[in-house]
Amino acid sequence: MFCFYCNTTEDHTAEQCQNRTLVPEASLVINRPENLQLGDTGYETDYAFIEVEWDKAKKKKQGKKQVKLYDQVANTFFGAKSIEMFIISRLGLISWAIVTIKTQAHPLFNGIVVQRAENLSETYDYVVVGAGASGLTVANRLSEDPSITVLVIEAGQFDRNEDFVTIPGLAGGAVGTKYDWNTSYSANDALGGRVVPIPQGKIVGGSTKLNRMVFDRGSKSDYNAWEIFGNSGWNFGSILPYFKKNERFTPPTKEILAEYDIEWDMAFHGREGYMNVTYSPFIWPTHKNLINATKESGIYISGDQASGNAFGGYYCPHNMDPISVTRSSAKEAYHDTAATRQNFHLIAENQVTRIITEVLDGTVKVTGVEFATTSQATRHTVGVSREAVLAAGALHTPQLLQVSGIGDATHLNSIGVEAVVNLPAVGHNLHDHVSAAVINTLNTSVLTQSSLQNATLAAQARQEYDAHRKGPYSSPTGDFLLFLPVSTYSNATAEIYTRAIAGNASISLPADTPAEVLKGYQVQYNSLNNRLLSNESGNLEIIWGDGAMILGLQHPYSRGSVKASSASIFDPPIADSGFLRNPLDVALLREGIRFARRFITSPSLAVLNPTEIAPGAAVTSNEDLEKFIRGGASTLYHPAGSCKMGPREEGGVVDAELKVYGVTGLRIVDQSVFPQLPASHTMTTAYGVAEKAADIIRGL
Repeated sequence: MFCFYCNTTEDHTAEQCQNRTLVPEASLVINRPENLQLGDTGYETDYAFIEVEWDKAKKKKQGKKQVKLYDQVANTFFGAKSIEMFIISRLGLISWAIVTIKTQAHPLFNGIVVQRAENLSETYDYVVVGAGASGLTVANRLSEDPSITVLVIEAGQFDRNEDFVTIPGLAGGAVGTKYDWNTSYSANDALGGRVVPIPQGKIVGGSTKLNRMVFDRGSKSDYNAWEIFGNSGWNFGSILPYFKKNERFTPPTKEILAEYDIEWDMAFHGREGYMNVTYSPFIWPTHKNLINATKESGIYISGDQASGNAFGGYYCPHNMDPISVTRSSAKEAYHDTAATRQNFHLIAENQVTRIITEVLDGTVKVTGVEFATTSQATRHTVGVSREAVLAAGALHTPQLLQVSGIGDATHLNSIGVEAVVNLPAVGHNLHDHVSAAVINTLNTSVLTQSSLQNATLAAQARQEYDAHRKGPYSSPTGDFLLFLPVSTYSNATAEIYTRAIAGNASISLPADTPAEVLKGYQVQYNSLNNRLLSNESGNLEIIWGDGAMILGLQHPYSRGSVKASSASIFDPPIADSGFLRNPLDVALLREGIRFARRFITSPSLAVLNPTEIAPGAAVTSNEDLEKFIRGGASTLYHPAGSCKMGPREEGGVVDAELKVYGVTGLRIVDQSVFPQLPASHTMTTAYGVAEKAADIIRGL
């Protein structure tokens, strides 16, 4: 018999396997969705693809017996009476099997993942572009109505439950792999001409498969500002129900509560959402030093960041399954829970190349979506009867609009694209949380993250995780964060504020910024100035990493833009982050470095015997600190704002219902619509916006 979970022949079936609870159930990739029928024990289908992974040593030993063994595998999986198998092989090492079956599929498998474009329906009510947090959330909610058909098109592929995707302690390990777009911001003069990489998920689940699993919200004032910018109905109170709708919250373990004074208020948490959220079952010991130093410094500690008081210091939850202690991504939360619906289709490894529009009675209307696997591959088209919903992210969504003829007519002409709708604001207002770092080595006997560099200790930690789901690998780190108002970390607040109100907002923007974008940014600029004096939102994040302190500027003044580099979606866009374009951002980070140096001398941190190695003790003057900041500033991986929600005359690309101006049947639901970044990591906000967007689309 063959056991899927053991991945070999065993003396038990898959249903009897003891490993079953530790391995996510597989998904059946259906090539012909119209042939799916729900039966008593599973699905019936004419065609299916299964991937079978084999131990290479066994492959070599089995030789000619492989075909017979594959036949056994297929019978075990499907109980097939009639099997025709085509084996793709190279030098006798077989890793893929294409199986044609005419019987019931194994009940483990469900879901409709369309393998070939020609097998899609001709038309769908909604076509969602992008299978990340935003796209899968909206697609899931729309498909709750069985009379509505939904197609999701994703450029990336499904992961294979690799350790670096699933294990919290290895979070971030997928960056730079095939699951990453491997894009970069363009060379920036303000950074000495440096190019900064900006990882983005190219995978079903999007960046929720790549990130460090930080599940926090911004402050009330962050979201209330969105309404001030002209977006009626977008404030903390109106988004809160959708934060809760997304969430399935589990309190900390008893062991963690015995050591840490974590508080939570269920009035601000959800119990029945799709996204598992909880606290790490292991917290690195120096966090106690960090928390005590926060108290010694007189910094406010929020009882529950989810309440809207997300400033000062707070314990941070993570998107983590509390039982399996594995990553809970958009794929597990929103794809897998919709995959059994016959009206929910997804095609992966296909990139949308163009939004197709027609002019009907003087109105530009979306009628279809074009897509392909590569730049040289055949283009396919699927019809859209209601709306196309864009969720390709802050870099690719504006690019897709532009190559589809929606954007600045002058720019479109320069890349050979005919303008369908002249919407100059598309791609502008791009901004990201810019970061700097203060690095200290520690001389202590307290267990630190560097201990995992020891192979023996790392092996022991991994064994503890595998056996008990505890220990260092059960934490993605970032279990206690600081989000500090300017007055908390700087003695120069008044000076910086004086410079800000006397400054010119335009220096924050690219030289070719359209007039309406400048007009809208002026409102943001005034808001940013007021935040310098406010204690109701963090301006500087501090992420502690056993001596390393990553400083993230939460409300940067600087803005950039996204421009399609050609008429082809397959050519990466030119993404100007705008980092440090406005010198005020340098001043705010410089004050952050000075605070970090004071903070490390707090009694509870001083006992760890820190020694600064970057910037280095000799780097103290304003000039030297600025040189250090400009030479090393990077991203916290939160690009947003490039299709801003707001009035069209103030640089808005979408209105408060997320409809693209000038086009019927087109909405945007991802981070590109954020008018201004909240002081937080952005995943939770992306989910909240998408949940709200789904209700707006449904007219609820």
